[in-house]
Amino acid sequence: MADASVTDAELIHFIRTTGENEPALTQIRMALAGWDNLSDFEDAEKGPTVPRTQARRIALYGALDLSEDLAAALTQRVGVFEEHSTVISKVFEPWYAEERKKRSSVYWDDYEDYLQNVKKWPASSITSLDESTTQVIERLSRPTRSEAKQTKGIVVGYVQSGKTANFTGVAAKAIDVGYRLVIVLTGTIDILRSQTQRRMDMELMGVENILAGQDPTDPAVLKELDYQQDDDWLSGNFVKHGEALDLPGVVEISRVTSHHNDYKRLPMAMTKLRFARKNKQKPLNDEENLFHSGAYVAVIKKNRAPLEGLIKDLKPLKKDLAELPVLIIDDESDQASVDTTNPKKWKKESSEEKKRTTINRLITEILELCPRAQYVGYTATPFANVFVDPDDERDLFPADFVLSLHRPPGYMGVQEFHDVGKRWDDEIKSVSNCNELAYIRKLVGDAAFDPDQRDKELLEALDAWVLSGAIKKYREDSSSLTFRHHTMLVHESVKTNDHAETAADVRFLWRRAGFNTSKGLGRLERLFSDDFLPVMSARAEGAPIPKSFDELKPYVTTALAEMTHDGDPVLILNSDKEIQAQQKKLDFEAQKVWRILVGGTQLSRGFTVEGLTVSYFRRKAGQADTLMQAGRWFGFRPGYKDLARLYIRRDHDVDLYEAFEALLLDEEAFRAELRQYEGFDEQEMPLLEPRQIPPLVSQHLPWLKPTARNKMWNAVIADKAPTDVQDLYGLPELGSYQNRENFENVIVPILQHATQPVDLPYALDGTNSTQPAMVGVVSSDEFLQLFGRLAWHEEYGETVRIVRAFMQKAAERNEIVDWAVVWPQPKTKGRTVNVPELGGDVPVVKRKRRVNRIDFIGSDRKHRAAARTIAHGDDAGPIGASTKRGVVLVYLVPDREDDDHTIPVNRDEVVGLISLAVPSASVPRKDLIRWTVVNTTRPEEVAVDPPEV
Repeated sequence: MADASVTDAELIHFIRTTGENEPALTQIRMALAGWDNLSDFEDAEKGPTVPRTQARRIALYGALDLSEDLAAALTQRVGVFEEHSTVISKVFEPWYAEERKKRSSVYWDDYEDYLQNVKKWPASSITSLDESTTQVIERLSRPTRSEAKQTKGIVVGYVQSGKTANFTGVAAKAIDVGYRLVIVLTGTIDILRSQTQRRMDMELMGVENILAGQDPTDPAVLKELDYQQDDDWLSGNFVKHGEALDLPGVVEISRVTSHHNDYKRLPMAMTKLRFARKNKQKPLNDEENLFHSGAYVAVIKKNRAPLEGLIKDLKPLKKDLAELPVLIIDDESDQASVDTTNPKKWKKESSEEKKRTTINRLITEILELCPRAQYVGYTATPFANVFVDPDDERDLFPADFVLSLHRPPGYMGVQEFHDVGKRWDDEIKSVSNCNELAYIRKLVGDAAFDPDQRDKELLEALDAWVLSGAIKKYREDSSSLTFRHHTMLVHESVKTNDHAETAADVRFLWRRAGFNTSKGLGRLERLFSDDFLPVMSARAEGAPIPKSFDELKPYVTTALAEMTHDGDPVLILNSDKEIQAQQKKLDFEAQKVWRILVGGTQLSRGFTVEGLTVSYFRRKAGQADTLMQAGRWFGFRPGYKDLARLYIRRDHDVDLYEAFEALLLDEEAFRAELRQYEGFDEQEMPLLEPRQIPPLVSQHLPWLKPTARNKMWNAVIADKAPTDVQDLYGLPELGSYQNRENFENVIVPILQHATQPVDLPYALDGTNSTQPAMVGVVSSDEFLQLFGRLAWHEEYGETVRIVRAFMQKAAERNEIVDWAVVWPQPKTKGRTVNVPELGGDVPVVKRKRRVNRIDFIGSDRKHRAAARTIAHGDDAGPIGASTKRGVVLVYLVPDREDDDHTIPVNRDEVVGLISLAVPSASVPRKDLIRWTVVNTTRPEEVAVDPPEV
């Protein structure tokens, strides 16, 4: 790219000093990331290397014959991206890599180019997308396969985390290799369907396919063009495929739906879908025909009318459908798609006779019409999908694969808004180390009973929105940062009538707020000094910070002008027909949006709220069914993470913040559990298949119960190897005499072995530290005897049985000979309780029972990290090192209804919480889970039974 030869020294200087977005550096990143990710690459001396490892990178440097200094410079500037997606999969026949080599990949290449040059994605993100989309595609059926085969899978992402980019990439690759009908199902609301259509038009279909040969200068064409007033269209930001569409084997895409129009039937049984055959003597999916027949893309919402219209237009194409490679992408696949029919009503019927819910029936009918159709669901909340009956072949159970996407860089999710794994035994909370203090603002009480308090809180949220908008304007003036959108969410109810009342209240407060008056500016200055300035100082990550409110004050006016350019900044977003017209003002792609959004369901599913900075969430209790999806504040916040604020109800009656954390941590636990069992063994057999996920999840999360309509759930886990530190916190109910007996007869005897003080080393988040603890060793026989005396919650017994069975077998095989007892000691002075057998006053720490659950909040991640070092066989001070030593981590916790820190703790209130880690050497690569089968004569009805809030 320099148009000349360069020396090593010149290249090293360039790599170390050039700007982040310099094209040549980007190309280097893309090349290295692609090679890092190759499925197979051999070191000339050491043989095969594992993708995304330092060993692979070293092998690459050797193959490139780079000097040590140049290799070091590259490693420093272009590190190995080691995160990857998790896949639980059946055995499959890889075909995509071979097909990709011999086919043109115009649509994927242009999409990749768009992400790099228009959206400015980093190379690691593009490479990760390439990897995960390939993992999906290669598990689908080869389009030219002679016999028909359907596959079904799901991709598990995060709320507002780029799932649309993933399925757009899958669609691009699918069209490149021969899929000729792509159906994208997009939730149940018009605004989401339109948003998805526009994304795919701009990033995949491109200008040529949108115009379909029409002259864009023709006034008649312009009149009907979807995007004639769209800024990105006018600015040339829509993909252009150019002459690539003339290459052999590259087909044009016909849009079956448009930005403003869902699928509609043509009159007189005509159809939009026509599939030409170059050689009529050969099937449609023969290469000679497939790569001369155009592709169709339909973006359809999950409503009865458009789906029925599509089915009626497909039915006349019977011969073509038998040979047509079809891809169905189901966005938000846990919504509407899952059959929720009461199993009692059809448990004795065959699968063909079942009466399904409407959308599920229509999707399964499309699959029945198209024997070569492939189904890929996308969701952030996968439990409903993995609990579909896998023995019903017509239904949507992801029988072939479950792919869990890694958490993308720059994403603000549960780990940023909550203090995941931090228990504050050793640290004092501050805005620099505590996400709750930085981003969460408490709302108290029911608004209906204290309207004055609600107005005060809502006004503060409005102040935060105006102030953060002013800071964004300041940053635009002081740096290269730009903020096209700046929004606030107000979510109090799912009822349409309530939205109008809430919007009226917001407008009233907005009008009397007087942001440009001395009173209003005084409020903003206090909020700046007391809230925003400390958080910015700790978390701005290099973004400009105003030194004082006086420096920021001129930008308040600028922000207000943006917010009120057409008068009213408040916009209601719901399904009310009279308000639909206003929603054009919410077109994030076509124009700037600086607005306050009031809504419910339409803000709860799939729809991306761009620029969301302040959220006011006071949803009523008892609405936990879609609570997670309502978390619109999760997403990407480039340049303004430190400005995000969540105003959320937190009081004695309702704590929505904790409710969110509980649900989201269950999702994290699901992903973590899948990571332990992905991949294949030495015989190339999967360690876990998708149909084995339901009992695994049920055992890991005991509140989540499978339904017996799935015959496979007669299979149960005999024993399972814990592959990491596992919290066993499902104790008997509060006040149970069994907790007292657990403490006296088990916990105290275990802790009597922990007599030696030590600073345990651990590594966390790239830093090394130590954790003070009392430690000791107990023999395996004695520990198993004590452990066997523990009483558990009746719903938790199966989970403990499985763990104990593994420990027992590992002890019999002499793989566990003893256990290290680790009793963490707080670094800060905390509460104590007198236990003479343990030396007198000993520390107790705060661990609450989870609301409406059978367990406690989990262990501290620092302590888990310290425990892992012992389980890995590392030296632990006075007790030494052993590869046959497990770890038991113990806390003493007050178990009382309201744990007031100022009230002394009595011995009869204390319970012991234990976490276990078995020796790493005892965990096999294969047979991580052993299964057995039980006979059941009476089916249960319970399907998915999440906790109420």
